[in-house]
Amino acid sequence: MPERTSPRGSTTGRTRRCGKSRSASPPASERNGAHPMRRTKLLSVLGLLAALGFATSCDSFLDPAPSDVLTPENFYKTSADAVAAVNGVYEQVKWSYWLGFWYISDIATDDIIAAPRFGSDGHRMSNYIFTSTEWPMGDVWGSAYRIINRANAVLDRVPAITMDPVLRTRLLGEARFLRALAYFNLVRCFGDVPLLEHEVKSLNGLKVSRTPLDQVYALIVSDLQEAITALPASYSGADIGRATSGAARALLAKVYLTRQDWTNAARVAGQVMTSGRDSLLTNYKDIFKIATEITNSESIFEINYDGLLDPGSGSVHTLFSLPSGFPGGDAYGLMTVAPSLAALFDSAADTRGRNATFIKSPYVDALGDSVKWADPPAKLGPAFLKYLDETDFQNMHTRAWVKQSNNWIVLRYADVLLMYAEAVNEGGAATAGSAEAALNLVRRRAGILPVSGLSQAAFRDSVRLDRRREFVFEGQRWFDLSRWGILNAAILAKTTELQTVAPGETTVHGVPSNLLPLPQPELDINHNLTQNPGWQ
Repeated sequence: MPERTSPRGSTTGRTRRCGKSRSASPPASERNGAHPMRRTKLLSVLGLLAALGFATSCDSFLDPAPSDVLTPENFYKTSADAVAAVNGVYEQVKWSYWLGFWYISDIATDDIIAAPRFGSDGHRMSNYIFTSTEWPMGDVWGSAYRIINRANAVLDRVPAITMDPVLRTRLLGEARFLRALAYFNLVRCFGDVPLLEHEVKSLNGLKVSRTPLDQVYALIVSDLQEAITALPASYSGADIGRATSGAARALLAKVYLTRQDWTNAARVAGQVMTSGRDSLLTNYKDIFKIATEITNSESIFEINYDGLLDPGSGSVHTLFSLPSGFPGGDAYGLMTVAPSLAALFDSAADTRGRNATFIKSPYVDALGDSVKWADPPAKLGPAFLKYLDETDFQNMHTRAWVKQSNNWIVLRYADVLLMYAEAVNEGGAATAGSAEAALNLVRRRAGILPVSGLSQAAFRDSVRLDRRREFVFEGQRWFDLSRWGILNAAILAKTTELQTVAPGETTVHGVPSNLLPLPQPELDINHNLTQNPGWQ
């Protein structure tokens, strides 16, 4: 699981009861607010309270709360408290994009073929033979609502704190951005979900019904519009990584695109494009290198993972995707690139493909032997490379590749360009150049020929293919298939591919809907909830 780390530059005060501690003072950058700089990376911060609203004491509930135990009532007093509370929201976001989200967004798509030895959960997710009891749904649901409750606590309590009004406005904008992000992931996965706009202070407040989709989206849009005006364009120092106005605009464009509001999607994406703050990196591989995270002009918002297995480690993606059984190393070899995806990179010119997104050529193992991915015991075929650092790849016997700290990119400029191209092609006004020009920026960076003179339908197909090639393994594919209404066809097509990659493994179920099932444990404890049609 992700390692919990403290804010950069933070100090710790005296230890409090139950093992809790409180920051003696925040970093200067957190006290004074933002300074101009360019990029947005998600700061790794301390999750100060377990749920920011459900603080408890180790003592009996009959005893008065000791004065040195943090509770919502004695915590929200200073600007340092306000900063720490918002940092706690960011910390929960880290957990929301970990394993469960990845199972849904990438494994349960046509991009990945999971080996039978993946385990019952991963194999079922990949082949779409899962039910509402599968843990990834509960993981995504629970993580999102923990973000929401922490953000709601900030929005309810921080306005009453006497503090610098500029800093307060910014912190409230960050809370709204993160709440909108959590609700957006919920509605994309589950459709109608309970809408909670205030801090939940008792279990009774959790037993609510599903709110119609339009009402949830109205809050998402409102939160992001307020965040755009409240947040700075950039930060400096220890504050780099917090949400910016550009991140709020990019997310709002994606919200409009998902709603098929082509006019507003094109308008808001165009605002990001004309701001002049973002640009494509020349080298596609550099987007995912740890060394270029801080100076990455393409990344708009990303999540910092400082460690999953050991300090300084982070990515489980290579752990699951690299082949097992090679000498001197340790990997699971649980999945491979689907043949239909690999075929999209047949052009040697496409820099996003071989040895950038996945490895298909021979490699040298820890003992110096040349091995092909198709050789036993790997067998599965191409493996994913995108988040694997090249130097670690050459020293697998040290297990360094399991200890990566790659950030998870939520929004980047190539996504904005392709959203704009799609929205304009579907009817949105071209406020920042033609749809063709936006698409061709991405294609030229990849080293493939630009498009010209395509019909609307052909251009639509081109955008969809480039989204698949561009964002492999970045948590985008399931959501694209769902919003395009082609999830079922894409999953059923895996039947033939399974026979090619793993003979005998041909069990693939159809998709009941373009939504996931609500987690069964949530329905068991809250009888006001109803299941999505077609799921059990």
